[in-house]
Amino acid sequence: MFSKPTHYDGMLEIVGVTGVVHMGQIQSGLRSAIRIAQGGHLRIRLNTEMPVQVDGEPWIQGPGEVVVLRSALKATMLKKSKSKIRRRNTEPTMVLASLEGPQQPPPTTSTSHTMGPF
Repeated sequence: MFSKPTHYDGMLEIVGVTGVVHMGQIQSGLRSAIRIAQGGHLRIRLNTEMPVQVDGEPWIQGPGEVVVLRSALKATMLKKSKSKIRRRNTEPTMVLASLEGPQQPPPTTSTSHTMGPF
């Protein structure tokens, strides 16, 4: 039997979906996916091409063997700091140093024809 999945159990859940209608029902909470396997080290052998999706990325997987190692299931999770973060001035600024003193802005040029919005 399958154990209840959590983000921190180190287990990978393999589930099946019968089609796009089933996928929509899963996303809306009307149905569940078909549980196929659960484990930390998985070996999946495909005899024919099959559509697969991992972490939201779909593709057609050709025949062959897919091996998922336990070490591949460990991801670094970011944790929010409990201490308050002091914000520094993060606005972009541009400082131009000049040895000759203040400079006049460059003259603006005008054209006789009108330009479009682009």
